[in-house]
Amino acid sequence: MRWDWQGSITNSSFRAAFEHLVHYSRQQHVKRWLADVSNLPLVGIDEQGWLSEHWLPRFATLHIREVALVLPVSLHNQLVVESILADGRRHSRADIQFFSDVPAALDWLTNANETLVEHLQQEWQRRLQTVQLNQADQPA
Repeated sequence: MRWDWQGSITNSSFRAAFEHLVHYSRQQHVKRWLADVSNLPLVGIDEQGWLSEHWLPRFATLHIREVALVLPVSLHNQLVVESILADGRRHSRADIQFFSDVPAALDWLTNANETLVEHLQQEWQRRLQTVQLNQADQPA
């Protein structure tokens, strides 16, 4: 599963998004994540605490084996990610690798299978366009 953050953060949208990630991953039996948090807005102390104390134990009940994490641009969020992952080591056994960009992360997740990488990139673009079209159709 590939996900990235779009837009600003409110405490409720942040929690709802991360709850949805757990629900969807459980429902679809997801084993690998590509988590692009490069553009995640600044994460506050409340969100950081909630992730460490409430969300990580739920994430650990999933059977995620590999996480390719595209690091945040913000130094603040890099430190937040490192802190949360340090807390999470006691919960999860997933192999977490860090990347500076999506292509490198996809390369690792697919064992450098170029055909699969291309297919996944095309699928992602199609889905992203669908979401953008749906958002454009929403009343303001």
